[in-house]
Amino acid sequence: MTKKIFFIFCLIGFIKNYSQQKLKGEWILDRIVKSDGKNLEINDPRYSMFLFYKINANEVSIHNTKFKAKFNKDLINLEDRTFKYWFEEDYLLLQEGDDISLLLKPEDFIKKHPEFKPKIEIRNNDSLLIANKIIHPIFNNEKTFASFLSQFMEKENLMDINDLYFKGEYILTKDNKIKNVKILDKLTPNYETQFIQALKQAEKYFKNPYGIDMLVTHETHLSKLYNNLSYKSDKKLFDIISEGSKYFNENKFEKAIEKFSKLDELQIKDNRFIMRFHEGYTKLGISYLAVGEKDKACINFKKVGNIMDFQVRNFLIDFCK
Repeated sequence: MTKKIFFIFCLIGFIKNYSQQKLKGEWILDRIVKSDGKNLEINDPRYSMFLFYKINANEVSIHNTKFKAKFNKDLINLEDRTFKYWFEEDYLLLQEGDDISLLLKPEDFIKKHPEFKPKIEIRNNDSLLIANKIIHPIFNNEKTFASFLSQFMEKENLMDINDLYFKGEYILTKDNKIKNVKILDKLTPNYETQFIQALKQAEKYFKNPYGIDMLVTHETHLSKLYNNLSYKSDKKLFDIISEGSKYFNENKFEKAIEKFSKLDELQIKDNRFIMRFHEGYTKLGISYLAVGEKDKACINFKKVGNIMDFQVRNFLIDFCK
């Protein structure tokens, strides 16, 4: 009898330890559903978004925000949140209140969504793996890569510049060295110089786990306050987003459509406010869905991005096949 009890306790301990070991690692959010399995409301901001979790022995990182964690049976206790968790096939399910997050390990996410499969580009007879949201370098530092860069870069005086978008690329070799840094969309000469210098400082924290040189793109979107905007068209953009969002948040979707549709009239170039446009076109697409005009909704979602853009990804999957 004593041996049986001992065996049962050992078995329970093994199962608990195995379950917690299975939790460890990086997880990508596939989508959030209600506890009855139905999708969220289309105007819920979590309907389509990018979110990743990194789970360690005593810590859970949610989109680069770290929380101390305690694991107890089928619960994950963070500092001010509690998740019930379980596994179904390749999925990790996290329930918080009436919402359930469906998470996949990166390799399983790619298996389920082959559009994220590694893509190879040939440059100067060299094969380069193209980084994306799922396939990316590991940055071994307590700061995020963006935060690490910012500490080496002086803040730009936004009063003096109108171009608010920066884009650069670099190759992270299979030996974890950075080379071939290129500026694809300039901001200011000072910003470019500081970016390259900061990138060199970051090199020692990078790890390329894929065994092939990787091409990585980095974007920066700066922002301005309304009163600092220089052009009438810029202020009109901000007005459209503000007024359209007010109607959107009040579920007055016909009026939201009327406002957001004016985005097409604006002549703003150089990607200066691309994130504001994406916000507006996403809400315009959702508003069209709400009034039953699916085709117009899909047209506007595609102005934001394709199926690999998490801001509109689930809308394109669910409504624009």
